[in-house]
This record gives sequence, structure tokens and C-alpha cells, in this order.
Amino acid sequence: MNRFSQHRPRILIVDDVHDNLHLLMNILGATHTLTAATSGQKALELARRTPQPELILLDIRMPGMDGYTVLSSLKSDPATSHIPVIFVSALDDAADVAGGLELGVADYITKPVDPELLLLRVNTQLALQRYRADAAQFEEEPGAEPAAVPSVLLVDDVPQNLHGLLEGLRDEYRIMLADSGARAIELVQGAAPPDLILLDIRMPGMGGHEVCQYLKSLPEHHRIPIIFVTVANQAQDKLKGFALGAADYITKPFDIEEVRARMRTHLELSRLRRHLERQVAQRTALLQKSEEKYRILADYSPNWEYWLAEDGSYLYVSPACSAVSGYAPADFFADSGLMEKIVEPADRAAWKECGPGGGQAESAPFVCRIRAADGSERWVEHVARRVRDAAGQARGWRGSYANITQRRQTEQQLDIAIHRDALTGLSNRALFGELLAHAVKQAGHAQAEFALLFINLDNFMTINESLGHSAGDRLLVEVAARLRALLPGVDAIARVGGDEFNIVLEHEANAPGADLLAQRIIDALSLPYQLDGTSAYVGASIGIALYPADGADLETLQSNAAAALHQAKAKGPGGLRFFSPEMSGRARERLALEADLRGALERREFSLHYQPQMDLRSGELTGLEALIRWTHPLRGNVAPAAFIPLAEECGLIVELGDWVLRTACRQIRRWSDAGLAPRHTAVNISAVQLSRGRLLDSVRRALDEAGIPPEQLELEITESFVMLERELSFQSLADLRALGVRLSIDDFGTGYSSLAYLQQLKVHKLKIDMSFVRDMMNNSGNAAIVRAVIALGQSLGLEVIAEGVEQAAQARHLRELGCDVMQGYLFSRPLTAEDATTFLAGAGKSTLTF
Repeated sequence: MNRFSQHRPRILIVDDVHDNLHLLMNILGATHTLTAATSGQKALELARRTPQPELILLDIRMPGMDGYTVLSSLKSDPATSHIPVIFVSALDDAADVAGGLELGVADYITKPVDPELLLLRVNTQLALQRYRADAAQFEEEPGAEPAAVPSVLLVDDVPQNLHGLLEGLRDEYRIMLADSGARAIELVQGAAPPDLILLDIRMPGMGGHEVCQYLKSLPEHHRIPIIFVTVANQAQDKLKGFALGAADYITKPFDIEEVRARMRTHLELSRLRRHLERQVAQRTALLQKSEEKYRILADYSPNWEYWLAEDGSYLYVSPACSAVSGYAPADFFADSGLMEKIVEPADRAAWKECGPGGGQAESAPFVCRIRAADGSERWVEHVARRVRDAAGQARGWRGSYANITQRRQTEQQLDIAIHRDALTGLSNRALFGELLAHAVKQAGHAQAEFALLFINLDNFMTINESLGHSAGDRLLVEVAARLRALLPGVDAIARVGGDEFNIVLEHEANAPGADLLAQRIIDALSLPYQLDGTSAYVGASIGIALYPADGADLETLQSNAAAALHQAKAKGPGGLRFFSPEMSGRARERLALEADLRGALERREFSLHYQPQMDLRSGELTGLEALIRWTHPLRGNVAPAAFIPLAEECGLIVELGDWVLRTACRQIRRWSDAGLAPRHTAVNISAVQLSRGRLLDSVRRALDEAGIPPEQLELEITESFVMLERELSFQSLADLRALGVRLSIDDFGTGYSSLAYLQQLKVHKLKIDMSFVRDMMNNSGNAAIVRAVIALGQSLGLEVIAEGVEQAAQARHLRELGCDVMQGYLFSRPLTAEDATTFLAGAGKSTLTF
């Protein structure tokens, strides 16, 4: 993709498993525009929509319409037959991919998905599509000779491998053979170099990596595509090959149809690239002949033209720069950073991203403000393109600025007149209707949810009648300001009537729910307003309708939000009502629970219980897990599943997590002083604690205050968050590991960790989620997951603990599988600190047998 282009390739991902969709979106979301479908029928519908996807990632095994049926339908429909399809298959589906190749699948990727491999094959297919489209714009040269039969160099020191490839490819290609890296280099540098190379990685003497690195350093041969032939478990070899410039890899033992498909892809890509490069070279020659004409056009253009060298210095600045910016060309020659200095500070970050230094090869029109030499504000529209000479060498950037100040001012005035509330500056009813329609469309495509809030001020007429309409107007302006401050990331806030406001709240992970935000709005708007030296009070009532539960179209959704507001007003000032009575009751309960939760720490309603962990071989105690408990004076014991997610949502989890750390560490010290401390005590860490970036300081402070060694503390982090916030998680865990505490991956098996990432984490323990353990004796799928996790832990030298063990049969089976530790009611329920102390005092006297 060209660096200056803002185009993001459109990819349709088809998979009935949401975790798979989430993983693929995480890998591709930063650089591609993604659409998802969880069924074959939905995939066909989305593939025919405009704009169409440029590539489809398609799961094979799906209920109902499987991947083969979807592929056949796509390829038989002229409207979708041109879209390349990549199968995303499980390892045991790989043998079935041959059928997909016959139906026209472009490639396939096996699960678990390797991010680097996924990006490589996706980008290969997208590049091939672009080259095909570009090549179609050029006519073939008159009298062009038919394309020669492609030549392929096979490099392998094992004759049997060469023989298998030779037999499968000789009918379609001219074959060259080499049994060593040195011989391969000799043939490539010979009179007739190959069009493509199939290269074995592991060879005596000069291996495949060295051969690839050497060939990629040769200017005349570095474009030859190289496909590595490797064994399935050489993951690091593949990654190293990609870094050296390999086009792809094929796994031994290979399927000849897979080999042919990959070769066809990269041969066509290479041929199209060479063809387009010849066309560009011809046109560059014509452009060089017209250089003088171009100079005249540039110098006399009303736009400000420029040419930047690779080092950022100016090679050319047109005279029009003086009229646009007030600075002369000589000013820019003298100071190559002048442009960045005159860009308005608010636009500078976007300028650095989209300007010539932003790392793109071509920019779409980008608008920003500059401060001219006379101090006035100017609006300019910028476009730029990477410049390369006939040899493909970078020669800087060529761009221009158009002065659009007058046009921009006119557009702003028109926008204010048409779309903005003249008093508050918020969106008006017309613009909010467009924003709401857009929200419905986006949520429909993404199968997402959002909340529509109708807000009406209480007793606003009293302000107008007692203080006058001008005071009422100032109060409305203040209401708008409070809404903006409370919802900084929300654009869809509108004043739709005298004292009526509408808001669209999109659902975001780890963000407060609509009920909590609505209550905060009510609280913020009920604070006093200073009007002419008088403290004025108004409240607000809010009605909420949820998309799509309360309406899948604009009219129904707005009608139900209005009905909810009417019911809220009927309750009296400060009312909050969901359209659904059930939701309204749940919202009240959540608000009440949040209020109780905020004071629970001060009232000392929390306590820690400790559940023992037992060695499955010796039956002896190995450690404890600290579990928080909340005893409410009226509600009684509140389940952690009820209050922990709420604490994370309303921002209390960090304070609560710090309390758990300090309390657990102090208890460890008391046990140590009594000579009863277990080998380690585990504490659960919330994803919010880890993402806030202050966990290391909290742990260090808790250890220092208690005066205990770090190795007595174990931190349990959920697998899903580690993979979701990978970069932050890896750094935080590395810092904690350096501190000396033990690390455990909790709920292992419920997420999507890859072996490579697990190796990088360097944790001490894997904890199998109880959902698999409880049903493993009856559910073959769960039993397979338990076996796999235990085997994985053993291979990595990690301790494996199973939680939720309640039956002796489960314990015996886990011990037979090689699991190290168990935790569950079979051994002990969670104990109070006092009971845990008694338990520890007797732990060395007896062991559990089963």
C-alpha cells in the first residue's frame, strides 16, 4: 500500500467462532478495514455489497453452509468471482484444502494463526489484485511475444525431495536443480537465472537462510521470489525467512497442489511487477523530455508547489508560496523545518502523520491550518507523492498546497447555519438525525449496540420566568459545556429543542454502562449554575432506548426513547428510565450496588479468604490463593462475579486491588513470623490494574510495607487480557518477574495464547480454568483441552495447576495426566484468615490421599 494513500484494504472475515474473529481483527485492524460474518449466508450477502471486500478470509468448518459451499457460490457468481479467498483452517483441515484449491481458493492459513504469516499472505494477495488492476490499464506492446515457460530452481540436498518436486512440476515449468547453496547461487548468477526459487532451509554448509540473504543483496537478482521449503515445526526458521525477504514457505511433507498454488501466485506477482515497472520506465522517460514544460507549469501554478529531498531539505519551492504563506522560497531553503513550525499546533500531530514526513508514499488530500507570516490564519489543502527515479531509487517527495481559506470559511459558516445549534454550538436536530442514522448503520454492520439518551431539563421554565430568557440561554450554554466535559469522546451530542438534548452512547469494552453514565449526567446537571450572582438549580430527567433491543430503525428507537423519557418525567425530577422495564430495574440495582461498593472499603466490609492448593503427587500443601469476599450489612454475602466487573467498570478496581495486595502481604508476614507461611500465596490481578501501568509500584509498595520476600507472592493474570494488551502486558510482566514475584496465567485455555507468546512471557505457572476441569470426565472436548494444557506446560517446564477439582476421580485423572497441583472443594473450600492459620498449623501433620 502506498504510504501517502489513506486507503485501507477492505477484508471480510468469515468465522462462526467469535474468539477467532476477535483474534483476526486484532492482527489486521490497525491497517485494514474489516467486516465480519459468522455464517456463510451472511458472508455471501456482505461480499455482494458496495464497496465489495478486496479479500475474504474464510473458515472451512462452519455449521450450515461450510467454507467450500461459500467458496463455490462466490466463484460461480460473476459479481464476486474476482475476489480472492484465503481459507483459514484448523490443522486437521489442512488435508481438505486441496478441494478448495480446485474450487479456486487463493491460499490457506492454518490455525492457530501466526500473525506474521497471516499478514504476509494477506498482503501478497492484495498486492496481486492491485497489480492486476494496474496492468489492465496498460495495453500490451504491439507484437509482444508469448510469455516463455517459467523456470524454477529447486534447491535441496536430499535427492528424494528434489525428485518429488521434479515429478510434480516438470509438466508446467522448466526445472533447474541444485543440491547445495553454493550451486544455487552459481545457477542464479548464470546466463539464465530462474523466475522463482524453491529453497530448502536446512542444508549442510550454506543453509537456506544464508542463500536467501546473499541473493537478496544482489541488485540484479533480489526481485526473484524465494519460497522456503521447511518442516512444520520450524516456526523460528519461518520468521527469520520472512525477515530476510522470503516470499512464502511450504511445509514438508508438501502437497503438490499447495506448491503449485503458491508458485502461481508469486510468479504472476513477479511478472506483473516487472511489466508495470517497464511501463513506468517508459513514462518516466517521456516525463523527463517534458521537464521544461513542467517547470513552466509549476512556476506559474496558483498552488504552492514543492519538492523535498530524502533528507527533508527543499529542492524546489514555487513562487506561489509567498502568496499562500507570506514566506518566500528562500525562507524554506534556509529552514527545512519552517513548514512544521507554521502549522497550527492543534493540527501538528495530524500533519506529522499525513505530511511528507509521515511515512506514506502518497497522500490523499489533507487539510490543515497554517499561521502566515503576517499572523493570519490560512487553510491549505495538501497532497504529496513519493518521487522515485527510473532505477526505483527514492528521490524525496513532490507535493503542493492549495489556499482554500475562503472556501473553508464559507463551509464553516454554512455548516453552522445548517447543522449547528446557534446558541450552544452542539449538533442541531438535522445533524443529529444524520449522526443517529449513521450509528444505526454502523452498529447494524458490526452487530454492535448503542444507547440513545433523551434528556429534558427539569424546571427550566422557572429560570426563564424568574431570571429572564437571557439567563436561560446562559444556563443552556453551561449545560452543553458540562455534557461535553463529561463525555469528551462522544461526538453525537445535540440540542434538539428548547431544553431538550439527545446523545448517542456507543458500547465500549471496559467503559461505564449507559446507566452509570446517565446517572452521572443527572448528577452533573443538578449542580448549581451561577447566573447574575444567583445560584440557580435545575435537574434533568433521562429516557434511554437501546439499539437494537428497543428498536432496529430510527423511528422506533426515537419513539421508545421518548416514551422512556415520558416515564422518567412522570417519576418526578431527576428520573432515569430505560424503555424496557426489566432494564430499568437492573439499572436501579446496578446504581444501588455501585453506591454500596464505593463505601464498602471505608466500612471494612471486605475480607480475604484463602483456598489451599495441593501437590497431586505427594498430597502436600503447596500454596494458597487469596480470594476477596464482600459481606454487606443488608445484602449479606455478595458474589465476586456480581461486584468485581462493576468495580472494574466504575473505576474502583485499582483501589480495591491495592487493598487486596496489601492485606495478603501483611497476612503472609504474620504467617512467616509464626513459622506457618506456605511456599507462596497467589493474588488475582485485574486487567484494569495491569492496563493502568501502576501495578509494579503497587506490588513493590505492598512487599516493602509487609517486609516479605517477593518469591512468597504469586500474581495471577488472565490469559485473554495478556493477549489483548500484548505489548503493555509483556512489559509489565517482565518488570514484575525482574522484581522477583511469581507469575501465573489464570483461566488458561479460555483465550488464544500462541506457543510463541507463551514462551516470551516466561511465567511460572499455568492454571487450567475450572470450566474445563469440572466436566472433563464427561466431555471429550474439555478432556482434550486439559490434556493439551498439561502437555504444553510440561514441554515449557511450567507448573500446571487445575482449579475446581471436586471429585476424587478428577484428581486421580489429573495426576495420571501429569498435572502438578490441584485446587478445589475436594481438598478445601476457601477459608477465613483465622481458619487458614489453623489449617496451616496442621498441614505438615497429614496429607490428603485419593
